[in-house]
Amino acid sequence: MLVETQFSLNTIGVIHSSLKTTQDSPPDGKHALQEATLEIFPNYCLALSGMHELNHIVVCYWLHQADRQVLRVYPRGDTSKEMIGVFCNRSPLRPNPIAISSVEVIEVGVNKILVRGLDAIDGTPIIDIKPYIANFDKVEGDRKSGWMKASQEEVSLKKSDDRFVQ
Repeated sequence: MLVETQFSLNTIGVIHSSLKTTQDSPPDGKHALQEATLEIFPNYCLALSGMHELNHIVVCYWLHQADRQVLRVYPRGDTSKEMIGVFCNRSPLRPNPIAISSVEVIEVGVNKILVRGLDAIDGTPIIDIKPYIANFDKVEGDRKSGWMKASQEEVSLKKSDDRFVQ
């Protein structure tokens, strides 16, 4: 029997970024050169032990400005296409606006990690950090990406629009 369950998450830190609004960040894109600082709260600093040995990590964060009521969106905001469910899309508008980004580790401090490739806005809560492990995280072979047929270059040139705000 399926039962809906509610639970809470502990915020382990906050993202400091030059991106100040949702309009500054591209949808589904990576800012390959965008740097950000992950500030880890004092209670969680011991969890950074060994971080200096990693060159990439996966940051899990909460899209705190996302609308949590949206269940269907137009792919990449293109209203000429059929709407699809948010579970088939990278839209931040979703019941649980959890985002993940694989980023490069530039520098590690006592309670801060400087990273490259994170397009989160300033003040975004961090909910977890994991090591990027190619053998586990990289998908090999043919992959189906559904509606997403844009080239990597097209994705990187996109800018955010109003679909990312409430």
